[in-house]
Amino acid sequence: MFHGNFSTKDIFTNAVAEFLGTAMLIFLGCVGCLGSLTVQPSHLQITLNFGLTVLIIIQCFGHISNAHINPAITVGAVILGKKTVYEAFLYFIAQIFGTIVGFGLLKIITPIGFLKASVNSSLNEFCITDLHPHVSLMQGLLIEGIATAILMFIACSIWDVRNCQDTDAVSIKFGLSVTALATSFGPYTGCSMNPVRSLGPAIWNNYWRHHWIYWLGPLGGALFASLIYKTIFSINDQDNREINIAENTALNCINLQKSSQTI
Repeated sequence: MFHGNFSTKDIFTNAVAEFLGTAMLIFLGCVGCLGSLTVQPSHLQITLNFGLTVLIIIQCFGHISNAHINPAITVGAVILGKKTVYEAFLYFIAQIFGTIVGFGLLKIITPIGFLKASVNSSLNEFCITDLHPHVSLMQGLLIEGIATAILMFIACSIWDVRNCQDTDAVSIKFGLSVTALATSFGPYTGCSMNPVRSLGPAIWNNYWRHHWIYWLGPLGGALFASLIYKTIFSINDQDNREINIAENTALNCINLQKSSQTI
């Protein structure tokens, strides 16, 4: 968990991929929420845009850093033994800088006074996540935890070596899963499922109301789901050694198998 076989180049490459992926998540995801120019996006349009953004990122960086772009997913990867604590720390740093840069770039390209969800919306609340006025703190915490736990279960299944033969179109499946979860739980909490998804807009807008929920909920949900999967559903060490593959092999195992057959 604390030590792994990785080179300085691999660490740097993975960190850059996480930085760029997280920046893309905030930049492309939040620009789809913009409603002050010519188009007022619907809830479904916003959630579909975030899902498609995740699809793009996984397609770009899934084979490099596994495209976590989410500290909660990285925590789950550590629990499952896919990442070391040291690697996770570097992922966290890259993700935090990525969310700040992503939202900052969005502010640069958007005309002054237009970075808001609608013509009548406040300028200091764009793309922030907050609870619905009638949702309690405990309800919001549970919703973020449950939604992220479901997302973590999806990641666990993708990384499971038994699922190596069934990983076609992982980016599409994961992206549509994000859309489904955000469409369902978005009206309650904004359905962040990702601490840095909420962090970037919070920093630039100086909006911190209920912000702790978007750290504790997702991190707790991912921790719970990964522990459950590892304890109940994971295969034993002997079986794991027999079919041991790297975390990112799930994205490329079919190509590897074809290459071996050719040889």
